[in-house]
Amino acid sequence: MSFLLDPPSLILLGFLIGRFIGNRSVRLIIASAVVLVFIFVSALLYLDILPWWSGGWINGSDWMLNSGLGTDLKKEDGMGVLAIIMFAAYPLWLKLGLDTGSRGD
Repeated sequence: MSFLLDPPSLILLGFLIGRFIGNRSVRLIIASAVVLVFIFVSALLYLDILPWWSGGWINGSDWMLNSGLGTDLKKEDGMGVLAIIMFAAYPLWLKLGLDTGSRGD
């Protein structure tokens, strides 16, 4: 989970849910669970409650911001606001995938 990898992952999962789960109620329950898991785990990583294994243990916030790419972003003042905006967009990413996957139903 990271701010760079989560949006495409949520879109893909939404697409798969939309494509293969026909019942709208079940689709909503599964989609809600996926978003909650992503937000919960990502928030724990960003708050440095969970470490991340990427060839060696690193701070969760370092992984969330850099995704192992070495961009050297640091958790500084104001980054919390950007993190909240990113977390708030998670349901939108999944909805985009759901809408794409369920076209033609």
